[in-house]
Amino acid sequence: MAQSFDTVGWFARDPTILNRVGRVLLQLPDMHLVKPSQFIIPEDCFQLSSIPSDRITQVLVKSVEKLFGGHIVKHAILGDYVKDKVPSLKHFISEENKDQEYTIPSLSALSSAMRQLQRYEFKNNHGEWVTTVKPDLGPGISERVWEAVRTTAEKIDVCQSVKTELRAALTDLLGDYGILVIPTVPGPPPKLQTDATKVESFRARAFSLLSIAGVSGFCQVSVPLGLYDNLPVAVSLLAKHGSDGFLLNLVETLHNTIKKEIEIAEKISC
Repeated sequence: MAQSFDTVGWFARDPTILNRVGRVLLQLPDMHLVKPSQFIIPEDCFQLSSIPSDRITQVLVKSVEKLFGGHIVKHAILGDYVKDKVPSLKHFISEENKDQEYTIPSLSALSSAMRQLQRYEFKNNHGEWVTTVKPDLGPGISERVWEAVRTTAEKIDVCQSVKTELRAALTDLLGDYGILVIPTVPGPPPKLQTDATKVESFRARAFSLLSIAGVSGFCQVSVPLGLYDNLPVAVSLLAKHGSDGFLLNLVETLHNTIKKEIEIAEKISC
C-alpha cells in the first residue's frame, strides 16, 4: 500500500513463539539476552490513554525492577523532546491542534507527516487503478482513498527529512539498548454510533502513538497486560531500528514476571 510503512507483523500466543517466528522472518542469529540500559516512560503519551496510566505502567515497572533494578526506569516528556530534535516537524504543526486537550502537538504533526507520505505513496501505487476502475468502497474508506488520489508531491521532501531526523533523535534518546514504553492504543475502540467528534479524537490520539514507530522505523512489540474494566489492555515496547532480536529476547525474558504482576494488578482493580 505504502512502502515506507508496510511491514510484517505477527501475533503469537506467547513470547517464545513470537521470538522464534521473528528469527525466521528476519533471519536473525541466536543471541544471548542483552540487559536493557533504560526504560523510558513518556508521561505525555500515557495521558493520551483513557486507561489509568498506573494500570499500564506499574505492571511493567515492577517487572523491570525485579529483573533489572529500578534505576533503569526513567520518565520523559516525549512531545517536547521530539519538537526540539525534529526541526522539520514545524511544517506540520497546525494552530488548531495546539489547544486540543487530546493531542501532543509535535506527535500530531508527526502523524500528519506520516499520513501525507502514506497518501502520496498510495497514489503512486494505486491511483491509476482507482481513477480508472472507480471501485465501490465503503464509507470512511472511500473518502480516504480519494483524498490520497488527490494528494500532491508538496512537502514530500520534508516528510523524508522528518523520518531521518526522528530516527536519529530517538536513537540518541534510547541508545543501543534502551526501551521506549508507550500505550499500544489510546483505549477501547469507539462503539458503533459514537459521536463523530469523539471518533476523530480517538483517531488523532491513536495516530500520534502509531506514528512513533511508523515514522522512525523502530521495532515495536505490543505486550498484553490482562484485563481492565473487562477489556484487554496492552503496552508497547520500542527499540531502535534494527534491534529486533534484542527486543524479542527482552519480551520473552519479561514474560513470566509480567504475568505475576498482572494477576496482582487485576485483583487490585476488581
